[in-house]
Amino acid sequence: MSLLFDPFEFAFFGRALLAAVLVGAITGALGPFVVVRRMAYIGQGLSQSVLGGVGVALVYGAGLYSGAIAATIVATIAIYATRRRGVPVDTAIGIVASTMFAAGVAVISANRDRSLNISNLLFGNILGVDRNDLILVGVVVAIVAVVLFTNYKQLLAATHNPAVAAAHGVRTGWMEILFNALLALAVVTALQVLGVLLVAATLLLPAATASLAFGSFGRLLMVSIALGVVTAIIGLYVSYYHDIASGPAIVLTGAAAFAIVAFGLPNRYRHSRAVL
Repeated sequence: MSLLFDPFEFAFFGRALLAAVLVGAITGALGPFVVVRRMAYIGQGLSQSVLGGVGVALVYGAGLYSGAIAATIVATIAIYATRRRGVPVDTAIGIVASTMFAAGVAVISANRDRSLNISNLLFGNILGVDRNDLILVGVVVAIVAVVLFTNYKQLLAATHNPAVAAAHGVRTGWMEILFNALLALAVVTALQVLGVLLVAATLLLPAATASLAFGSFGRLLMVSIALGVVTAIIGLYVSYYHDIASGPAIVLTGAAAFAIVAFGLPNRYRHSRAVL
């Protein structure tokens, strides 16, 4: 039992664990929608784009979250504008994400006199989570929970078949905007915990793992949330006891869970038509 409770001798571990659980719940809840919509690249694109705004904000004295929010808005508008020029969506995301990521690295590298830790930006610094970070994450969790609860059927219909949903009166355009806003909130919130490069993985791994065993979207959603929380907890303990970065430890724990289910679950227990 000491293995479980010894880390709590340090106050930062309790804050880090709470942050990891909350972020795991957010990404676990949104992941199934991302997987079913086949939007894996948008999560990666938004998270990489954020570095541009974060880099500029931190170098010039603004806060991490203000820069992340600004970058997310700019990236969303830029992707939309690029698509309007006839560029395929995956290409538009790749262009905008790569450009903004490069801009962030350029700004940070040009200010060597500043004490910016790029490794924390890329891979997270969950042990640096403070009370204000926890309040922000808690607020975002509440927003995501309320929006999903009140709009679940509409979001589900728009996710599975937008044309049929629109024919039944669902405002699919509004649902698209709403979901993208939730996704952007999740990306910004997960920065401190996971870093720029690892957010997309936590959106995909719990949902992909759950989809191998469950066909019902409701069950898939619940299991994905549970996996997001459990892998975050285990990953944080692995990080603590093996002295490795927390973000990568959480992602590798999720990847291990996926591998166990994908290669160890007998075919008779596997969902025959996984949503992947």
